[in-house]
Amino acid sequence: MSKKTLSMTEAFCDSISRYFQLEKFQTSIKTEIIAGITTYLSLAYIFIVSPAILSQAGIDPKSALFATAISASLATLAMGLWANLPFAVAPGLTMSSYFVFVVVNKMHFTWQQGLATVCVSGIVCVILTALPLRQAIIDSIPSGLKRAITVTIGTFVATIGLFISHMVGFTPAGMMDFAALNAATLTGPLAQVMLFGLAVSALLGLRRLNFPAGMMVAIIAAALLYHTLIPATETAPASAGKMLSSFAQLDFSVFTHSQFWLPVIVFFVLDFFEGIGEFIGMTSNTTIQDKDGNVAHMKQALWVDGLGTIGGSFFGTSSLIVFVESAVGIKAGGRTGLTAVVCALLMILGVWAGLYFAPVLTMIPAQAASGVLVYVGYLIFSSAALHPKPLRLMSFDLIVAFIMSAIALLTFSLDKSLAFGLWSYFAISFLPIRAAKPAWWLAAIASALTAAIAFSG
Repeated sequence: MSKKTLSMTEAFCDSISRYFQLEKFQTSIKTEIIAGITTYLSLAYIFIVSPAILSQAGIDPKSALFATAISASLATLAMGLWANLPFAVAPGLTMSSYFVFVVVNKMHFTWQQGLATVCVSGIVCVILTALPLRQAIIDSIPSGLKRAITVTIGTFVATIGLFISHMVGFTPAGMMDFAALNAATLTGPLAQVMLFGLAVSALLGLRRLNFPAGMMVAIIAAALLYHTLIPATETAPASAGKMLSSFAQLDFSVFTHSQFWLPVIVFFVLDFFEGIGEFIGMTSNTTIQDKDGNVAHMKQALWVDGLGTIGGSFFGTSSLIVFVESAVGIKAGGRTGLTAVVCALLMILGVWAGLYFAPVLTMIPAQAASGVLVYVGYLIFSSAALHPKPLRLMSFDLIVAFIMSAIALLTFSLDKSLAFGLWSYFAISFLPIRAAKPAWWLAAIASALTAAIAFSG
């Protein structure tokens, strides 16, 4: 390499370091790239699962794949370049499932009308972000509730790993299906893949090894074991269909529908408040938060969250959310928007290839990330519960954290957990022993969450 080329390379790397403030967040370009790849590998399954779900509403599968890919990559890119945060943004499975199975199948909206309700919910979210209500709520959440949310996020991430490996299941009513637990599910091929990925990630995560790409290696190793244990199945070519058939197909005539505001409220509340829990939980005990627990550039992140949902509806997909799998990249060392930029570029490349070569998307199945998700869930849980100040036995904070985690595990939902935590801290704020003023907003958002849960049921 010539001196001129070397100088240009050094100047480019220096520019990247200064733009993303790598020194401030105690990270490096190498670490951020590894974290971005790891984040992508942990959530790549969304580009298979989300189009499969949305197609059940009548959206063309290829168009649903393109809508998922382009909206997720653009939003994640904005999260990296503008907000400088290591969060990946994509259509949430909870949102997609509600869109298909409730809004379209149960309420009998057309998918075009359903996309209009998604768009309106995003507009409402953006308006309240512009006011600075959402930021004020985040800033004023009690420290005890922040730790409880972090513990719950850890439990939920681990539950996702157990769920996609089929080691736990849930009934249509949203409760854990204990009847489905048997030797076959606990010792079958998918369970073996999960346990193998967990073992590799835990081994490579040992401090004495100091292996920075451990989680990425664990996902790839688990994918190889998956293809060894489970025979390949034929998949329909992703190139079939029309790529833009769902673009700009929103049907706003739904404004006259008597139940129009019901899905809007559910989409809005889940997007608006569930994101708060993820922002707090995933960045806890990292350099992303300052000493007071605040996250830099949170305002921009909230804008990306809301605008991403509006953009996603125009492309033809359900609400976009900050993916909880971003925690995998954060635990791999990702601290800045460079992690999100790397993930976004891989989204574009991976899905573009998948549009024409379907097997590309199945090389890293969802189950390959299951063990890493369980391991990351443990890391998040332990970082909040044990460090730097352990939760005291039988303390109010510990009791709430335990119940919130149990709700997340048993119901596979963060909204119910967050609603319980908010109501708990609102109730105790009236007691003199807390020496705290009643927080009206706790009751307000807890009521909104409770209403959304009731409506969505």
